[in-house]
Amino acid sequence: MINPPIMGTDNQRLHFHRLTFNSLPLVLPYLHTSGSRSCDYTVGGIYMWIDYFKYHYCIYHDTLLIKGVAEDDVKRTAFSLPLGAMPLSESVELLKHYCADEGIPLEFSAITEERINDFRALNPTEITELSHWSDYIYRADKLATFAGNKMKKKRNHVNKFLASYPDHHIEPLSGDNLAAVTAFFDRLCSEKTDNGMAGYERNQTRRVLHDFAHYQSVFEGIVLFVGTQVVAFAIGEVTGTTLHVHIEKTDHSFDGANEYIAQAMVRHIASLHDIDMVNREDDAGDPGLQQSKLSYYPDLMLRKYNVIF
Repeated sequence: MINPPIMGTDNQRLHFHRLTFNSLPLVLPYLHTSGSRSCDYTVGGIYMWIDYFKYHYCIYHDTLLIKGVAEDDVKRTAFSLPLGAMPLSESVELLKHYCADEGIPLEFSAITEERINDFRALNPTEITELSHWSDYIYRADKLATFAGNKMKKKRNHVNKFLASYPDHHIEPLSGDNLAAVTAFFDRLCSEKTDNGMAGYERNQTRRVLHDFAHYQSVFEGIVLFVGTQVVAFAIGEVTGTTLHVHIEKTDHSFDGANEYIAQAMVRHIASLHDIDMVNREDDAGDPGLQQSKLSYYPDLMLRKYNVIF
């Protein structure tokens, strides 16, 4: 059994330990208390970015404290929203003392708009919107049907795919097709340069595929085949009534496959879970991702903020 890093008494300093694959089960119950549709409070949102954002954690008075770096500047130490039993005001005071001892400013990063007024009431010195880190959130029924005039182009792409590739089929991602999916992804990556955040994301996708068997209770996915050839796959996670699409990879030489896998993923998950919204996550300032996510006409842009005390 893993013993959580804790602070023994109020006179001791907080001790943060590196968040790892093995410690994720400890933090999962706290993530489920967030009440947010943000991807930042999911296993995938943390697991895929553990190293990039340098996540460390401490559980104190039944409250999860996560220390990492700011989403817009990995050189600055920042904390996530405290989750658990302690009131926010007490968690902030506790971290003020910790940061004073460390000689660093207290900063929280990626605080969602539904909680920003709670922070504002504690008189921070600065609140700044993270302009490229809003989550794109859509109604599940809209993505499952592509109904309406705005989605006509999406329907046309799907119909073209269906007409062009009548021998297509969908399978749940499993041990039976994992090797084929991994080989497909390796082929896609061979055409790209592994650098920056995009390169890190590709490496973490490999990691998810490698560890998928350990996370089948959390992650769910589908694979799109044309004949026996993998042409796309998607991996996501359900929290509450929200599907978070963490990974979606497509061979774009198959016209319409991108729209088809996006729709099929929502339909598949909706057949297994009661979902009403789909979070396709942020664009991290990438113009191509921004254009792609906007083309599905988000019903909500979940804004996020940095807060400094």
